[in-house]
Amino acid sequence: MRLLNRPLAFILAAALIAASVVIIAEVIGFAAHRSPLLVHWTTWYHWAQNTRWDAFVVRVWSAVLIAVGMLILLLELKPRRVTRLPLRSGDDATDAAVTRRGLAGMLRAAATGVDGVSSATVKVRRRRASVTAASAARGRATATALTEPLTQALRSRLDSLGLRHPPRLKVHVIPRSR
Repeated sequence: MRLLNRPLAFILAAALIAASVVIIAEVIGFAAHRSPLLVHWTTWYHWAQNTRWDAFVVRVWSAVLIAVGMLILLLELKPRRVTRLPLRSGDDATDAAVTRRGLAGMLRAAATGVDGVSSATVKVRRRRASVTAASAARGRATATALTEPLTQALRSRLDSLGLRHPPRLKVHVIPRSR
């Protein structure tokens, strides 16, 4: 939802500016000519004079607008996805963090730096980092043997970052396919 906030705010601002210009033009036009200028609003005015607040159409539109407003409010109140993982610091005034994408890149570099690993795929979530590494050699025995050194290298890299709450590490090594 946060991705849509800026474009929606721009569209809403543009619509409000356009409506304000139309209202100003209508006020000036009505003062000068005693008739609508751009929008034929007198029919709306007469409809509003003849419609009571407890009419069915007013209740339906009120319910629809309340439902839309509540939906937007609930979407905005939903906690947003954590994109930064905080780092430990000696001072409370210091706010340092690493993004999930940055952490994934660091873990990928650490994984491919281990001898015998040809490539790695890393997914970092709030509480867990999943690393799937491809072994340079064929065979399950080789892939299984790489799991421990790879886990140690990744754990060492996570510890060197000094994350406040480091994610749990899940390492999976697959043998090279033909």
